[in-house]
Amino acid sequence: MPVCNIEISDVARKGGKLFINGTLFCSNPENNIPRLKAVFSVSSRTRRIPIPILEEGDGYIKFGHVYLLDKLFFNYKNDGDVKLTFELWLGDTRCEIESVKFLSSLPSGISAEKDGLCVSKKIAAKKTYINIFQLDLRSAVKRVIYTPMVWALDVYFSAYKKLHPVKPNRVTFMSGRRCELGGNMEFVWNELKDDKDLELKTMFFAQTGMFQMVKVLPEFLKLYATSKVVVVDDFFRLLNTFKRQRDTRIIQLWHACGAFKTFGYTRLGKPGGPHQFDKNHRMYDYAIVSSNEIARHYAEGFGISDSAVLATGIPRTDIFFDGNYKKNVKQRLYDKYPTLKGKKVLLFAPTFRGNGQVTAYYETDKIDINALKETLGEDWAIIIKLHPFCKERLEFDEKYSDSVIDMSNEDELNDLLFITDLLVTDYSSCIFEASLLNIPMVFYVFDLEEYIRDRDFYYEFDSFTPGKIVKTQSELLSCIKNGDFEANKIEAFKNKFFDNTDGKSSQRVAKLISDIVRGDI
Repeated sequence: MPVCNIEISDVARKGGKLFINGTLFCSNPENNIPRLKAVFSVSSRTRRIPIPILEEGDGYIKFGHVYLLDKLFFNYKNDGDVKLTFELWLGDTRCEIESVKFLSSLPSGISAEKDGLCVSKKIAAKKTYINIFQLDLRSAVKRVIYTPMVWALDVYFSAYKKLHPVKPNRVTFMSGRRCELGGNMEFVWNELKDDKDLELKTMFFAQTGMFQMVKVLPEFLKLYATSKVVVVDDFFRLLNTFKRQRDTRIIQLWHACGAFKTFGYTRLGKPGGPHQFDKNHRMYDYAIVSSNEIARHYAEGFGISDSAVLATGIPRTDIFFDGNYKKNVKQRLYDKYPTLKGKKVLLFAPTFRGNGQVTAYYETDKIDINALKETLGEDWAIIIKLHPFCKERLEFDEKYSDSVIDMSNEDELNDLLFITDLLVTDYSSCIFEASLLNIPMVFYVFDLEEYIRDRDFYYEFDSFTPGKIVKTQSELLSCIKNGDFEANKIEAFKNKFFDNTDGKSSQRVAKLISDIVRGDI
C-alpha cells in the first residue's frame, strides 16, 4: 500500500463555509489517475466528497476546495462536531495517509486531528446562503422562478400531512422513468405481493416534461404523505422537492449493476455535475448495490452515509440463476426471430455519448456492420442494441437482413444476453450482467481518452474491463477473427462486483422492506 503525507497550507472559515488548500506528497510509479476524497463524519453519518486537484506534478498533488458544512447531510441537524479525514486512491489501490501537517495556525473552533481536522459544531450550525449570481444560468433561473411555486406547494403538503398520517403498512413503488412495473421493482413486488399485512401501491410515469409532473402531483403528494416505505429505481425529482413525513423511509434500488462510470456527486466540478448543496439523491435511507466493493462509490455518488448502502444484490439479476426463466426466454426469442436459431450471436450494445437523454448520440460511422458480418461468417448472427436514448440507427446491406437484426427499439437487453455468445460494447453497465453468464466481451472504445476526460470511471479502465480492449475497427475485426477475447478475466471481475450469486437478491430486499414496516429496523 503506497504511503502518502499531506501538508495543509491554508484553512479558513466564513459562516458555514470551510476553505481548505494543501499539497499531498505521494509517489505514483504506475502513473494511475489520483482520486482524492474528503470524508466528513458527524456521529454515525458520513459524506465522501471528491477534492478537486488543482495541480499535479512529480510526486505531489495540490488541491483546494470550499465545503458547505451545513449542507453536508440531508436535513442536517447539528448534533456534533464535524470531522474531516482524507482518502486517496491511485487506480484500484488505496493509499495510507501517514501524516497530516498544518503549516499555519488554525482559526478558532477548528482543531488538528491525527488524520485530519475537527470543526466545532457551533461553526457548522451557521447557515450558508447561496448567491444566485454564482450559479449557472439554469440553476439560477430555477431558484428565481420555481422556488416561490415550490414553497406554496410545500405549505399545502405540510397541511396535508397533518391531516393524513403515515399508514404503517403502506409500501409505494414510484418511478419517473417507466409507465408500468418492471426492472428491479417488479422482482421485489413479486416477493411482497402475497404478504397480506402489506398495502402495496404504485405510481409510474415517464418524465417527459413539467406538464406531466404537474399532472401526477396530486397522486404523488397523497402517496408520499401516507407511505411508510417509498421504493424508487432512479432519480425521482419530486422526492427532493417536498419534505417527507418523519416516519417515511426511502429505498433506492437503482437500475444498474456494479460501479463503472462516475455519477452523481462524484462528478462535482465537472460538466453536467451537481452542486454540493443540491438535494438530489441525498434523502435515501437505503441504497441497494451488488457488492461491498462498490458501496463507497454509491455512497459518494448519492451523497449518503456509507452505512446506508446495503450489498443485498440486485433483484433483477435473479433471472440469471433461474433455469426455467432462461429456457423460456430463449424459446420466446427463437420463436420471434427464427433465423437466430442454430447460430452463434454477437450482441453489439454500446452506450450513448452526450450528457443525457436530450443530447445522447452514438457515432455510427465508427462501426461497419457489413465488415463485421463478413468477418464472422455464415455461422454467426448480429443483434444491434443501441441505447434507448440514441436516435441514430446503424446501416447494413439488405442481404444480411436475416442474420443482422436491429433490436434497439424492442426487447429487454438482459434477455438478449441469454442467446449471446459474444458481447461487443464500450462503457455500458451490461458487462456486469454478462459476467454472470460468463459471456466473452470485447470493448470497442475508439474515444477512450476523451471519455475518461469528460466522464471518468471509478476504476482504471485497462485493469477493470473483463475482456479485450480495442480502439479501431481493424483491431476489432482482428480480435474477432482470432478469437482473442481475454475471457480469463471474467471470473475475477464477477467475484469482485457480486457478493451474492444465489438468485435470492429480491428476497433480501423484500425482507428489508418488511423489517422496516414491522419496526424491526
